[in-house]
Amino acid sequence: MKEVAVIVDSVAMIPPEVAEKYGISVVPSHVVMDGKDYLETEIDREQVYARLRTKENLPTTSAASPGEVLESFKRASQQAKSILFISLTSALSAIYSSATDAKKLAQEQLPNTAIEVFDSLTVAGAEMLIAIEAAKAANEGKSLPEVTEVATKIKQRVASFGLRESLFHFDRMGRTVGAEDWAKAAIPTITLLEISAASGGVNKPLLRERSVTKAIEATLNLVEERIKGGRLRAAVTHTNVPDKAEELKKRLLSRFKPAEEVYIGEAMPFVGVVNGEGLFEVGFYAEG
Repeated sequence: MKEVAVIVDSVAMIPPEVAEKYGISVVPSHVVMDGKDYLETEIDREQVYARLRTKENLPTTSAASPGEVLESFKRASQQAKSILFISLTSALSAIYSSATDAKKLAQEQLPNTAIEVFDSLTVAGAEMLIAIEAAKAANEGKSLPEVTEVATKIKQRVASFGLRESLFHFDRMGRTVGAEDWAKAAIPTITLLEISAASGGVNKPLLRERSVTKAIEATLNLVEERIKGGRLRAAVTHTNVPDKAEELKKRLLSRFKPAEEVYIGEAMPFVGVVNGEGLFEVGFYAEG
């Protein structure tokens, strides 16, 4: 039995093969469409995007329930003495609250399993990087406090830079806190929002550009400023725009020579509904 099991919500967009490699469990959320509640693993992604394009009778989302998170804790407790659950920022979702409620339930049902619920204060590729480094530490046999410390150190340095072609869906889902004016702008632009511990786990508007090329270049300039000459660690994620994700990865590899592989994660339907098509994002920090 291992010391620590690492669990993360699906907003981290960890590629399945990476989750399997590092032993990371993923808790899915829900999509509600046409009055029916679907676990996001049980609804066709293209069907969801097709509905989003119509901008009529739009789907909504709901977080995993405390009971569902508790079930993930029960499964993990069969393989590990303790559990680290890594959540997307608590400022933008109820998933963190579900996990803390599940932890309370687990105190009775899993009294011999120590559980830590960790607010990453970020999303997407940045959350993915935290989970991967935590899982690496767990696979080295480190204790729950040691694995949590690794996650905390990455959390303090990592940031999510999300580029969006439209803020329509992000705004209708109530996620543009801090960027409401940009969401209502009459002129279409590519927007860049940061979500990180440095931004308090909420959106921080960084820039707007009229073209994807200019937006990517400006984003890379900001990444360079942040890492201050350190070796880049990065993960790219997207909502049904693999070409833009690949272009962003290509540019990152060319400009920064990252310390390790740059992962690409594709959104599950929950993230697709919240953001719509067109999100491409980089989570990053400087190794050191």
